[in-house]
Amino acid sequence: MNPAVWIVPVNFNGLEDTRKCLHSLAALSGPANVVLVDNASQPDPTGTLAAEFPRVHIVRNSENLGWSGGNNTGIRYAIERGADFVMLLNNDTTVAPDIVARLLRAFEAHPRFGAIGPVIRFMDEPDAVMTDGVTFNPPGYAGFFQRKIVPELATDPPAVDETDIVNGCCMMVRADVFRRVGLIDDRFFLIHEEADFCLRVKQAGFACGVLAESLVWHKGSTTFKRAGKKWQRYYDTRNLALLLRKHRRASGRGLLSAYATYLRYAYHRYCHEREASQRDAANAVLEGLIDAATRRVGVYRARNRWGVPVLRGAFELARRVRTTYPPTPPP
Repeated sequence: MNPAVWIVPVNFNGLEDTRKCLHSLAALSGPANVVLVDNASQPDPTGTLAAEFPRVHIVRNSENLGWSGGNNTGIRYAIERGADFVMLLNNDTTVAPDIVARLLRAFEAHPRFGAIGPVIRFMDEPDAVMTDGVTFNPPGYAGFFQRKIVPELATDPPAVDETDIVNGCCMMVRADVFRRVGLIDDRFFLIHEEADFCLRVKQAGFACGVLAESLVWHKGSTTFKRAGKKWQRYYDTRNLALLLRKHRRASGRGLLSAYATYLRYAYHRYCHEREASQRDAANAVLEGLIDAATRRVGVYRARNRWGVPVLRGAFELARRVRTTYPPTPPP
């Protein structure tokens, strides 16, 4: 008997991207169920989509629950209906017709893996890789997510490279993994939630991997292009601190070193946005830092964050010092 596969795209005000994605899924070479979760889009697209895609299950949330909550709605729906595997898929993607068959073959050949995703390419530049493997928080690295190149191979059984994080743009997960580790952490809302999930999968004794084949083409960041970079900067800054708190033992880098790197990262983001005259995005970095320090989670809430002017003053002073007294170049 073939495993029961459910695919979960989440839509939020992206009707045309979602239609393109669903048309792509309609051409799959193997059987799979699709449950589309709508995150309270306006206007409500469910009637239009139901008429055009009658075989797609559609569930509408009463409010925007973000990437985490939207996917959790779909995961629950799929598992309640007997899913053996759940594939999370961004709605601004198209997929190869054999993606489900190749991922299932990869799980069959590599049973220790709990989550596998393919190499992902840019939709507008289909010859360019958008993302493959990721190593989390490696010692000596300037950031937190270091690319791990996955050479593409056409083999049978499929080649799978172990990685710390599978990109949430497309990630197939065994249903029993969700039963073991739980669903996506709703506290993240947007950004870094798939990193947290994959690290939890590894902590539970499963492996995470990248199938060494390009099977997805991703338009990329359409939610933030519509809503503005402010939200990307806010959730990135805030949630990175939550991720580090939850997984401070997930690498060889010490806690103090990790937080020093985090503050440098936030400062760099702030400076980048200020120099690009993106004041709202720069302020969002500061708000993210304040909410990280006060451990606020979930959806962004407008409020008076008293620490923002203090942080802004410190960062602006550092910018002036950096401009006035440039660092001595290395010998």
